[in-house]
Amino acid sequence: MIQRTGIMLLIMLGTLACSNDQVIHQHSMTTGSSELSDRRPVYRPDLFPETKVIPFDESLGQPLESGAPPAGAKLVKSFALPRSEAEVLAYTNGDVNAGLTGYLKGRNSVWKLGSLSGFDENQAWIHSLDFLTGEVSGAAIEIPFGPIGAKNGLLIYRHNTDSWNVIDFQGHSAIPMDLDSDGVPEWIGNQTDWVPPALEIHRWSTEHDRFESTVLQWNSLFPETDNDEPSYSSLFIENGKHLIQIGRDDAYAFFTFDRGVLKQFRPADTRDRVLEMQMARHH
Repeated sequence: MIQRTGIMLLIMLGTLACSNDQVIHQHSMTTGSSELSDRRPVYRPDLFPETKVIPFDESLGQPLESGAPPAGAKLVKSFALPRSEAEVLAYTNGDVNAGLTGYLKGRNSVWKLGSLSGFDENQAWIHSLDFLTGEVSGAAIEIPFGPIGAKNGLLIYRHNTDSWNVIDFQGHSAIPMDLDSDGVPEWIGNQTDWVPPALEIHRWSTEHDRFESTVLQWNSLFPETDNDEPSYSSLFIENGKHLIQIGRDDAYAFFTFDRGVLKQFRPADTRDRVLEMQMARHH
C-alpha cells in the first residue's frame, strides 16, 4: 500500500519546470522568497546510509464489476494478451457522444473495465508487458479509463485463476522508465501536485509475482533518523543518468535506484536542484 505519511495539503504546483535534459519537480516546503533565502538546505551525505533497501507494498488494484457488453453494442477494437485466452475489448453502444466502454475477457469470465475516454483507434492505446512470464500475462493501457478516469494503468491476467488485477496508479499519472537499466521498466510518478513533492515507483516483483509500489520519503526510508519534518523526493535526468534527490528543509542527498535498492550517489555538482527550481517559481 502506498504510504503517504508526511504529505500535506494537495495543491496544484503549476507548470513543471525543466531544462533540456532534466525531469525536475518543484516543491514548496516554505513560503515567500525571504524564507527561501533564510533557510537553505545543506548537502549532507553523512546523514544518509550508503545503501538502503526500499520498502515496497503491493500496488493497489481497481475493483472490477462483472458484466458483458449490452445487446446491440458494437466491438470497435480488441487486444489479445500474449500466451493466454485473455482479451481487452472496446465497445460502443452506437451513441457517438457516449464514447467507448472497455471490457476484460478471460477464459470463462467478462469484466467491465469502464469508460475509455480519449480513445483513438488510430493511435497506440495499449501494448503487451512482454517481461511477464509463466502464469501471468499483462498489458499497459495508455489512455484514460475506468470509473475514476485513471490517466493510464496496468492490466494483469492470471491464467490459472482466470482473474484480473488492474493497477490504475490511484488516478495519478505514471510513465514507464527503466531506472536501473535492467531491461524491465518501472512506472514512475513525478507527483508535482503533492506538497512536498514525492517520487512514486511501481515495479514488477518476480519474487512475489505482483506489482509493488512505494513513495520515497525520508521517514519511511530512514526511520532511524529522528525527524518530524515533511520530506520530499524528486527525480532528475542528467546526462542520461537517473538521479534522485531526497531531503527536507535543512538537508538533502542524492541517490540512484538499483533493483529496489537506493545507492547514495555523490555528484561533482552538489547544488540543491529542488531549491533551485523552487526559487525559480518565486521570480
